[in-house]
Amino acid sequence: MNIVFYGRYSDSGQSEQSIEGQRKVCYDFAERNGYRIIAEYIDRAISGTGADNRPEFLRMIADSAKRQFQGILVYQLDRFARNRYDSATYKAKLKKNGVKVLSARENITDDASGVLMESVLEGMAEYFSAELSQKVKRGMALTAEKCEFTGSGVPLGYKIVDKKFAIDEDEAPIVKRIYEMYLAGNTMADIRHFLNDNGVKTSYGNAYNKDSIRRILTNRKYLGIYIYGDIEIPDGIPRIVSDEAFKDAQILLEKNKKAPARAKAVEENYLLTTKLFCGHCQCAMTGMSGKSGTGKIHQYYSCVSQRQHKGCKKKHVKKAYIEDLVVSNVLSALTDKYIDGIAQKISDLSAKESNTSTLKRLKKLLNENETATANLVKAIESGKAVDVLSAQIEKRQAERTDLEIELAKEKMVRPVLAFDEVKFFFEKFKNGDANDNSFRTALIDTLVNKIYVYDGDNARVEIYCNASEHKINCATSELSNSSPMAQLARRRRFELPTFWSVARRSIQLSYRRMVSQTSLRQNCPILPACR
Repeated sequence: MNIVFYGRYSDSGQSEQSIEGQRKVCYDFAERNGYRIIAEYIDRAISGTGADNRPEFLRMIADSAKRQFQGILVYQLDRFARNRYDSATYKAKLKKNGVKVLSARENITDDASGVLMESVLEGMAEYFSAELSQKVKRGMALTAEKCEFTGSGVPLGYKIVDKKFAIDEDEAPIVKRIYEMYLAGNTMADIRHFLNDNGVKTSYGNAYNKDSIRRILTNRKYLGIYIYGDIEIPDGIPRIVSDEAFKDAQILLEKNKKAPARAKAVEENYLLTTKLFCGHCQCAMTGMSGKSGTGKIHQYYSCVSQRQHKGCKKKHVKKAYIEDLVVSNVLSALTDKYIDGIAQKISDLSAKESNTSTLKRLKKLLNENETATANLVKAIESGKAVDVLSAQIEKRQAERTDLEIELAKEKMVRPVLAFDEVKFFFEKFKNGDANDNSFRTALIDTLVNKIYVYDGDNARVEIYCNASEHKINCATSELSNSSPMAQLARRRRFELPTFWSVARRSIQLSYRRMVSQTSLRQNCPILPACR
């Protein structure tokens, strides 16, 4: 697995030796675990409290979108972020890009309550952004009605002049050339090579790829249509491409889409990476695959120490077997008592960390604004200078809107997670589809802390769950005659009625609190039964 090293020291009292110490430990860790460090990002004499003032950190986050590495290795997790909300925000971005954060000094990905809280913050992001979204959309809609730039990105061929879209005389010919080449029978690969070989960059300054070419060929803004969300205004911006050329391009794109695709190698996703360890030598177990004499591909997890011939005798573990075993046992351990416990821990931690000085200041300013506005209204009612006071009221109302947006942003970044809301989030796991890869990934990432696998006379698997002292012991011999998922299916057939009788009331309560969140409601398999 390709990874990058991120190093940071906080103040001028530390020195380059601090970075060298972090680098040595991280490179030793990478070698032991079979990782390859392909780049380094280092911030010197910069605090980790906030991420916005760390240029190398931000460059690393941006580079993760290129998908050239799958992990970020730090000396320990406080080098990545000391603020839990920054950590949750940036880990969510990295997760979308297929990148995990690894610690050389800690076997777990974070302290247990923190891991769960970050998962909840990510999973409930829409819930806490609703207030901000409503207020921002109102302002953006007014801007869009004037066909003004909303800050959502400028397509190649355009520039912004006095808040309006205008033709970029240098870039517009490139857009026309792309359409001409595609309609002339050139493939996207041909166009990409032509542009990159001639040093032409995208509107973001990057090299062209297949996706960037497709976006240009399907962008209806080139027809002169101003587009913002559901708002479309014909002739709202200057046209670059004719109706005929755009229509022909769409026909050709659809035709090529239906053509037989080239065979692609499917990259196998090893769900337990960074969480699975050899019980004998404590080294990580990482994914590997091999082809049998019949041509069938087999996937395994193997001990890095054993693979590097360093004395460990741990046998390989079949990927499907160990992943099914972990998923089935974790689902079985999701009792009401366990869910209540972790929900309470996350709720307490959230309340402790969310009451910031910024939040207090914004609330105070809002109260002052309300008082000042009320006084102005009373003055108008008493017959004082109406025109002057009305202008001041409008000014106060505009200030209030700005303050409400800032307050909503602060609440979104540092939300208070109520016990019932967190409990509702975890209740979703109880009825999830254990065969769905996205569900399995979410379950393991959220609830599993680490897993140790043992061979020999006392062969077993030990699963440690987050935010709990609970350890699940699985004797592998007990499962030799039945697959883990088959056992799970049998257990859950009998447990389900008990679950519904105990949990129905709490689910209904949480549902009422979150009923406005359409997307979350659609993704939750237990909600339809509560309606």
